[in-house]
Amino acid sequence: MSYLNEVAEVRCLLERSACRHWWEVASLELFGQQPLLVDGAAGGSAEFKRDRSRMAHVRPPGPEHAHAPSDRATPLHGPRSVELALEFSRRPLGALRLRLLPHLAMGPGYESALTELAFQCAGTVQRLASQRWVVQAQLGAPCLIGSSPAMLALDRHIEESCVDTRPVALLGTSGNEALQTAVAIHHGGGGAGLAFVKVDCATTLEPPWRWVDRARGGTLFLCNPDSGTRADQEHLWLQLEQAIGHATQMDCHRACRLVIALKAQHLPDPNSSPVPYGAWSRCNWKVIPLPPLSQHPEDIPVLARAVLDYHGHSAEHRMTDALQHWCTNYTWPGNATQLEWTVARMAVLTANTPIGASDISLLSPRLLGDAGTAYTLAEPPAPRYENHDTAAPADGLPCVLARPVEHWVRCVLEHDTQAFAQLHVGLARALQYLCRQFHESISAEQLADQAHVSVSHLRFLFRDSLGLPFKLFLQHVRIAHAKRLLLASPQRRITDVALSVGFSDFSHFQKCFRLITGQTPGDLRRAWASQGSRPASRDTSDIPELQVRKQRDLIAQLTLNAVFQRDCRASTGGDG
Repeated sequence: MSYLNEVAEVRCLLERSACRHWWEVASLELFGQQPLLVDGAAGGSAEFKRDRSRMAHVRPPGPEHAHAPSDRATPLHGPRSVELALEFSRRPLGALRLRLLPHLAMGPGYESALTELAFQCAGTVQRLASQRWVVQAQLGAPCLIGSSPAMLALDRHIEESCVDTRPVALLGTSGNEALQTAVAIHHGGGGAGLAFVKVDCATTLEPPWRWVDRARGGTLFLCNPDSGTRADQEHLWLQLEQAIGHATQMDCHRACRLVIALKAQHLPDPNSSPVPYGAWSRCNWKVIPLPPLSQHPEDIPVLARAVLDYHGHSAEHRMTDALQHWCTNYTWPGNATQLEWTVARMAVLTANTPIGASDISLLSPRLLGDAGTAYTLAEPPAPRYENHDTAAPADGLPCVLARPVEHWVRCVLEHDTQAFAQLHVGLARALQYLCRQFHESISAEQLADQAHVSVSHLRFLFRDSLGLPFKLFLQHVRIAHAKRLLLASPQRRITDVALSVGFSDFSHFQKCFRLITGQTPGDLRRAWASQGSRPASRDTSDIPELQVRKQRDLIAQLTLNAVFQRDCRASTGGDG
């Protein structure tokens, strides 16, 4: 899994370091791994190659070997070699051995710089190890990847939190890496084998004492604790205070580490508490500001590659210079979550080919911004959906997007599955399921499972191919069927019709009916009864069977009138 290769990321860190001009070769030796060799700025001599070969065969040190303290550089095997211990949260990770240049004179400034480099290597290794744990625990994508100054500063905050027992407040905008940071704190503090419980305070129905009980001895991560009214938030923190206090009194080992994520980039007062309720307002919090993605764009290319590999697409094959360029130059207001969703969606919707400029302009034109029209496209702009079972439409056939919404609504109601063949295979499966179950309670997640696509992919297909979101399209289908039932059974109650088509709330049914048809259900029936014909509405695919029935009734009535007149003429001798 290349997106979780700690060694490769540390190699990038060493190659970007300003200290690279001080050594000929560096050897990163982590416990249980082969040494990683990184060439310095100069090193082409035979002696350099001999030293490099010898360092490559050095056995990686084990945890039982003692290293010098990480706050100073210790000479090893002569004045030109130093070994720096890699430690994180007071735990040894390995060592960094450097073969310095011959003319370099070590001084206090050099020692502090090398010590800082060793600290950065240790923090990067530990952070990426926690991201591997994120993937293994199926908590999300590994978003804390990179070696920018913003990420290195975040590593320092994470290590400080690992050796601290205070509750942690993560400040940032929506879609940031709060979950991954909380996992890094949990994992870096030695909690890899302990419980990590994530709770969304905006949607959960569990009481706080259950959260604390499930996270005993581990970490309790709360996201969206600042949602709801002020009374709701105050009640939440009061219950949480009582639950944690009770767990601590019963057994100190049952207490959990608390980490919260707040949607604020900074506190109004740096000395204030992030939680202004009860005892939490007087608690000493560890506050960590999370940098938005726009503050470290140099990490975006490696993050985009990690997203492709994480979702099962080969970054080596799918990543292009155009994708890397436009991802790096976009501001990403939704941070890593938006980047992951955008890149993964483009990878799914393209036919297993490199994601080029034409794909970006078609599927994510906002990445191009104002330069979209001026940028020269190297690939054909035609969409390349990954639907190998569906051939391209022949010349002269109408485009899928040219079809009105009423056409697809009628196809669903009349079970015209052949019309779905020109759509994306996932959308075709979804519409086939709606043909049978549109009157049932259907969520986007359930429909995505039936279509064998992700929820975000399904929503995109509805908007892109049908022109409506999934929920609104479902309302159109239900209202169209309700119109048929209202006119086919004039004596049937409107409430029964609303329930039979899938609406559980009569007021919501009337509101949707008025928005889609321009009139209420009662007005529709009265107009039909007064005019004796189908009233004008937005749905051009209204009840064709009712038209046929009315024509038959009219023919039958005319036939009866002709028979009656004939009988009258026969009885009067033809004078009638």
